[in-house]
Amino acid sequence: MKIIRQRKMVLTAFFVLALAPCVFAGGRGQDKPVAGVCWYNFADTFIANARSTLNKAAQADGAIVIRDADSLGEIPTQTSNVNNLLTQGVNILAVNNINFSGKAELITLAKNNNIPLLIINSDSPSEAEFALYDPVYHISSVADQSGRIMAEHAVKYWKAHPEADRNKNGKLDYVMLLGLVDHYDTQARAKYSIEGVQAAGISTNLVQEAICSYQRNEAQNQVASILQARQDDVEFIFACSDDMALGAIEALKAAGFFKGPGTFMPVVSVDATAVAVQAIKEGTLLGTALNNPVILGNATYKVMKLLLEGKEINDANLAIPGTRVVGHHVYIDFVPIDAGNTAAAAY
Repeated sequence: MKIIRQRKMVLTAFFVLALAPCVFAGGRGQDKPVAGVCWYNFADTFIANARSTLNKAAQADGAIVIRDADSLGEIPTQTSNVNNLLTQGVNILAVNNINFSGKAELITLAKNNNIPLLIINSDSPSEAEFALYDPVYHISSVADQSGRIMAEHAVKYWKAHPEADRNKNGKLDYVMLLGLVDHYDTQARAKYSIEGVQAAGISTNLVQEAICSYQRNEAQNQVASILQARQDDVEFIFACSDDMALGAIEALKAAGFFKGPGTFMPVVSVDATAVAVQAIKEGTLLGTALNNPVILGNATYKVMKLLLEGKEINDANLAIPGTRVVGHHVYIDFVPIDAGNTAAAAY
C-alpha cells in the first residue's frame, strides 16, 4: 500500500507541475487545453455515437477543446493523424487504436511529447507497455463479456427451438463474422461466444468464417456469397458487431429468410446500436450486447479532465455508473439485450 500511495503522489505531482502550465497555453492558438482524439472510423455507428458524446461533453463543460480525426480504418492514416495532432501541440492524446502491434511506439510518442495518453475502445497495453510511461490509461468495454453474452442468446434459442437444427445433424452449424484482423475485441467475441455454446453441451460446426472489418456492406456481400454456396448448411450467424449483423440480415432477407414461418435465421451480435435494437423489435436480430457509446464518450472526457487537473483516476472521482476503475484501466460492462428488454438499450 505504501508503494501505491507514493506512486499516486508522484503521479499527482507530475501533472500539477508538468501539465498545469498547458492549461493556460492550450494547444496552438488556444487558451484552453486541447485533447487530440483519433477515432478508428467516423462512419462506424458505435464510434459515431461515442464521438458525438465526447464532443458534446467537452462543449457543455467548456474546459477542454477537442480536435478529432478520422482514421478511416487504416493504420497509416491513424499514424499520420497522431503525428499531426502532436505537431499541433495537443495537451492530451486519445487514440481508438487499430495498430495493435504498435502500442509501445504510441506510448513512447506520448512520453516524448510529455502528454498523457488514453487508449480507448481497443485492446489494452501489456504490463510491460504500461511500465514505459505512467500517464497511460485504457478505457474500453470487456470484450470477453460480449462473447459470453452472444453465447447466452444462442444457447437460450437453440435449446428452446429444436427446429433450429435445420439439417438435423445434431450440431449448431454457424457462420462467424469477424471485425478487424488481429483486433482483440473481435478475437474475444469469436472465442468466448463459441466456447460458451459448447460449455452448454451444444456441439458446434464452423461453416465459414469471414473478415468483414466491422463494415455493414462487407458483411452483406460476404454472407450473400456464403448463402449462395452453402445456404442449407447455415443455421446460425455470430457477428462481432451490430453493423455486420445488419449487413448479414439484409443478405438473409434477399435469400428468402424472415418471410414467414420456418424462415427465421438467428443472428446475434454486439453493440446494441439504435438500428440494431430496432431490428430486434422487428424480429430479425435475435440479440446483442449493449456496448454503451455514451458511457465511453463521457468516461473518456472525464478521464481527460481528471488527468489535466492532476487528480487520481478512481471510481469516486470518475463517478460514472457502468464503469469500473482497476489500476490504469477503466472498464465498461456489457448488458445483454434481447426482445424482452430493448428499453435497457436506450442511451
